[in-house]
Amino acid sequence: MARAHLSLIAVVVIWAGSFSAIKAALDDGVAAIDIAILRYAVAVPGFAYILWRARGLPGLTRRDAARVAVAGLLVVVGYHLFLNFGTRHTTSGVAALVVALAPGITVLLALALGLERIRARHVVGLAVAFAGVVVVVALGSGQELSFESVQGPLLVLGAPISFALYNVILKPLLGRYDLLALTAASSLVGTIGLLPLVRPSTADVVVDASPGIAALVLYLGVLATLLGYILWNAGLKGLGPTRAVTYAYGIPALAVVFGAILLDEPITGWLVVGAALVVGGIVLAQRGLLGLRGFRRGAPARSPEALRPTTLPRRRASR
Repeated sequence: MARAHLSLIAVVVIWAGSFSAIKAALDDGVAAIDIAILRYAVAVPGFAYILWRARGLPGLTRRDAARVAVAGLLVVVGYHLFLNFGTRHTTSGVAALVVALAPGITVLLALALGLERIRARHVVGLAVAFAGVVVVVALGSGQELSFESVQGPLLVLGAPISFALYNVILKPLLGRYDLLALTAASSLVGTIGLLPLVRPSTADVVVDASPGIAALVLYLGVLATLLGYILWNAGLKGLGPTRAVTYAYGIPALAVVFGAILLDEPITGWLVVGAALVVGGIVLAQRGLLGLRGFRRGAPARSPEALRPTTLPRRRASR
């Protein structure tokens, strides 16, 4: 039990720190595309080993394989490119708070697809969370509202949207395949989707990388991507999703703190208010989902920086 708590504490710290690592790499001149490519290039051998140890995904059908492929492209290519390009134009703390909308957007998709009944807490919670993001974007940075100030957060918004779609697509597979193997498979497929984006500058980063850049890439690839998934799954097995999720709510707030300490990013009063609204709204919108049968079976493996709680409930069979 203690080991599960320690695993979750470690992964929350690692994932919160990944926002600062991305921003630091961008500020040092590494291209957004190259950050995504290199972090997965580092993690690929580990994912391949995990999939090999799990003996693949036994019984995988063509339809399920297509789901894994689409989900992998969304969570690796879509999520990370939106996050990296957006973070270039905003602070790591603001990016973390926008990404924190991921489970809320997943709930919104569940409601839109009829996978969950609309309840008052969903409407109120989602409204509060999105209002919090508006506060963060419009007032949190202390800058005058302009296209330049909203460009980054709007790009980052593509990351939680990609993650929410990933959640919806992968949900039907959770009861049929090993969770960590499913994570490894989708990550490997997504990495293949990054290969067409490899450019000469990617090789230049590898050859000319300073010790600082190398450390950031290793942090993102080994700790935030590969080890993060393993630690999160260990925490899920030890405590169960309902208890494990309470740790995940600390990721965006801790990311803001790391940004202030490591990158000298400002923490304004409005940023604190917006952060409280985002996290509080997500907690309220998800409260009814945490006890559902589908969630107890295990949450889908998430993008490293995304808040972890949401798994869509199964649609009840009509009688």
